[in-house]
Amino acid sequence: MLDIAFKNVFRQKSRSILTMLGIAMGIGLILTLGAIGEGLNKQIQDSFGDMAAVIDVRDFESEDGITEDMIQDIRDITGVTDVVAIGEYRISRGGHRGFGGMMGRMMGGSSSTLEFTALNPEDQDYLIGENIVADDGRKLDVSDDFQYVVLLGSTTAYNQLYNVGDEIEYQRVENDTTDSFHFEVVGILEETGDSTIDEAAFVPLSTMQDLEDDDKITQLKVKVDEVENVEPIQQEISDMFDTVRAFSAITLVRSLESTLGTITMAVYGIGAVSIIVGGIGIMNTMIMSVMERRREIGVMKAIGATTTNILMQVLEESAVLSLIGGFIGFMLGYGASELVKSHTSFTPILSPELIAIGFAFSLILGMGAGLYPAWAASRLDPIEVLRYE
Repeated sequence: MLDIAFKNVFRQKSRSILTMLGIAMGIGLILTLGAIGEGLNKQIQDSFGDMAAVIDVRDFESEDGITEDMIQDIRDITGVTDVVAIGEYRISRGGHRGFGGMMGRMMGGSSSTLEFTALNPEDQDYLIGENIVADDGRKLDVSDDFQYVVLLGSTTAYNQLYNVGDEIEYQRVENDTTDSFHFEVVGILEETGDSTIDEAAFVPLSTMQDLEDDDKITQLKVKVDEVENVEPIQQEISDMFDTVRAFSAITLVRSLESTLGTITMAVYGIGAVSIIVGGIGIMNTMIMSVMERRREIGVMKAIGATTTNILMQVLEESAVLSLIGGFIGFMLGYGASELVKSHTSFTPILSPELIAIGFAFSLILGMGAGLYPAWAASRLDPIEVLRYE
């Protein structure tokens, strides 16, 4: 019966093609918008997924900072997978001593402001990212412990004209005595687009603690095994110590996901309206087809076709219309996604699930739109039809 359905569908080629295009536009729009939504969701997960599973712990009130005992207590919390200690050594322009000392570089008689981010070299991939490489030179190594070396972000190196092999003077002022220490630039990172990396200067934590004769830690990055555990562990850390505050990006991530969900529902609503319009087109086409074939249907019933046979025949024709329209819609959606990918830095994701939903929606829509015309055709009285014709 499928061959008959295909034959009947293309009796009126122009009308059928226009109906298919109506379905195709709706399905294509759904697939394109869905692919963009999937791409946005993946982009959010890639950008903030790891951040959401990290708790930032900072000391605000203690003169001793975050001690090794406190770090060990945090490591022992169930769900904590790693704890990264970070030291911050700031210098204000004009020579005011910051946390941990004074640092400056003389360029034509003027000083440049920098900030050292001190960490253990084995933890740098966690903070910087293991996929981020040095455009020039190298990244820090475990052998750099207690060495006067610095790894610069791309923006810092460019703005302050540093190259691999240059030295950055760090001045420690104590009891009106100034001691100078020179840090060799061993590497310059590639540009990442993340200002916390591009504008940073990374040095070994052991070097700064030895230089300043101060083991004080003011910041920790606490990595959690599951995003769902972030808030309970964040609260546990805050309750455990009175002198620290724990923060996380989980609220920001959830806000972004909620906003994306609202946008996705809105665009799916737009696509659904387009598909409904296409469904009305199918219903109109099938009603016209049934009206034009009243005599044929009457003859079929007169020679033995059952009500079920007629019903299934018209439903098959509706399904053929919608499935061909759905396939054309898939091609349109795929083409639109590739067009966006090739002309922008954004990558839509046309997942198999999304494609299956598109085709299923197309088939259900076609069968639903064909129900009334099929029912009307199956109810025709062959005697009345033949006498009328």
